[in-house]
Amino acid sequence: MKRICVIGLTILTSMLMVSCGLGKMVSKYPQVSITLDNPDMENKGGEVSYTIKGTVPPKYMKKKATVVLSPSLKVDGVNQQPFTTITLKGEKATGEGTPIKYKTGGTFTKTGTFKFDESYENAEVVVNGVAKQKKKSAELKPEKNLGEGISNTSSRIGLQPIISSETNGGNFIQSPHRFTPEFSGKTAIIYFDLNSSNMNWNNPNNKSKAAKDSIRNFIDFLNQGNLIDRVVISGWASPEGEESNNQGLSERRFEQGKKWFQDQYNAYLKDYAKKNKIKLKDLKMPSFDYINNAKGEDWDGFELAIEKSNMAQKNQILNVVKSQPNNDMREQKIREMTDIYPEIADAILPPLRRAEMQLVCKKHESYTDAELIQKVLATPKQFSVNERLYAASVCTNLADRKAIYTALVNDRATEGDWRAYNDLGVLALNDYYENGNPDAIDEAISNLNKAAAISPNNGIVLNNLALAQFLQGNYAEARTQFENSKNASVDPVNQDYVLGMYSILDGDYNKAVQLMGNRTCDYNTALVQILNKDYNSAQTTLNCITNEDAKTAYLKAVLAARLKNENDVYTHLAVAIQKDSSLKKKAKRDAEFKRYRHSATFKELVK
Repeated sequence: MKRICVIGLTILTSMLMVSCGLGKMVSKYPQVSITLDNPDMENKGGEVSYTIKGTVPPKYMKKKATVVLSPSLKVDGVNQQPFTTITLKGEKATGEGTPIKYKTGGTFTKTGTFKFDESYENAEVVVNGVAKQKKKSAELKPEKNLGEGISNTSSRIGLQPIISSETNGGNFIQSPHRFTPEFSGKTAIIYFDLNSSNMNWNNPNNKSKAAKDSIRNFIDFLNQGNLIDRVVISGWASPEGEESNNQGLSERRFEQGKKWFQDQYNAYLKDYAKKNKIKLKDLKMPSFDYINNAKGEDWDGFELAIEKSNMAQKNQILNVVKSQPNNDMREQKIREMTDIYPEIADAILPPLRRAEMQLVCKKHESYTDAELIQKVLATPKQFSVNERLYAASVCTNLADRKAIYTALVNDRATEGDWRAYNDLGVLALNDYYENGNPDAIDEAISNLNKAAAISPNNGIVLNNLALAQFLQGNYAEARTQFENSKNASVDPVNQDYVLGMYSILDGDYNKAVQLMGNRTCDYNTALVQILNKDYNSAQTTLNCITNEDAKTAYLKAVLAARLKNENDVYTHLAVAIQKDSSLKKKAKRDAEFKRYRHSATFKELVK
């Protein structure tokens, strides 16, 4: 009897619903179209924007009925309600809502935002509805599925720091050694004839005592065996000829000066080999740079020579030359004045036609960098702090570098210098980043805190402390330290790139691009290009990154997914997981890969 009563009650309810118009709305509900305008929703600055659109067919919405649609996120089977509900109402219904005519039907649009939560990454976007008329209500079925997952790619900023002495944020910054190797040198001058780059030792200026002394002293200095760092050769022309011709003339005089020096240097090497009974072919040739300093017309030299001369009209000459609007006019005035003032042609201009060879040699007891490193390691106390820090900075062996810094902090005379503690912290950070040494991060922070105690508000130390926080995933704390580093009173660090990276987290992609500059082959540049949907540029940027790490390979897989290149998704994801197995869990939930979640290859990769 009870079962008959229940059935009767159900039939009665249905009849009542049909009679009040809700029954047809329930049965025709599948004809109501509801879609997400962009089914690939994404986290942007901690917010998710959405637009839901719908179409109600003709003769669906009863004139006095309302429909309440409740979009929600189904997270692990549980509905959450970050969306705003949508209310539709018939022509004669009261209250708030989008009016829908019975005869023609209608459309509706709902836009909004909600706070992002990581649990939303693989949530389903669903809509449940209820139809109401007077005191009656009916659930609208089936539940409509609008999409799956919310992308969180914008949160995946990353740094690939290297040990650097540059005060630009994002790298492990070594402290400044404040040591510059001392240099000494000599200069020889060779003079040329008018409009000529041929060597002429009968040129009156070359026969002067000053010129001969400069040549002799230069060769003597060369023959002493000083360690050459560079040879700077300046070619000059006098300014009475055409400017374009004079520039070419100064270039040719540079070449003549270089050839002359090479002849002298080869003669020295032959003599050295002979004295030391070494075959010339077996002699280890030192390397150094030639600096081309071809200057063209020597206007400064001309004006200085006029000022130093005894010419009665020298001020008038200078005023005339300087008042000309361009070099062509100045050159013309000089040519005109050579007829009036023969001293210009005879004494002022000829010495300007020259090549100067400056020999620059390291003065520091002729130690090469390699020799200095070994001496600092063997007898550190014989060298100053700056010299020891310099030796460490040019040392490629990290163990030797650490030994130099350790000796500094263990030396009572130098233990109060913040730089050694900072640089020990840098080496430990690098060990943690490169090798995953779990003990290194505590060692790094300990040494950096000691450096900060000695040198408070130091931008370099704060930058490295920020990186320690960043590498541990403490992004908010790291950001504060990066900003403090930028505003530090001692050695402030340019943090534009890093703060640009944080602008990605803020969702301000244009500001990120401006702050980070035009870096190529850079992870964060590629990330913001993907977020701006500039996929071609992102592909170029990612492909030129060397020493690809797990994050870079993972980002390549994300880009491949957006480009719908399925095979590339699997290829890059496999590389990323091989380098960092924790990415399996991330990939499994990542909305970027929702199109591939059910493929056997994807399941095998992330299992």
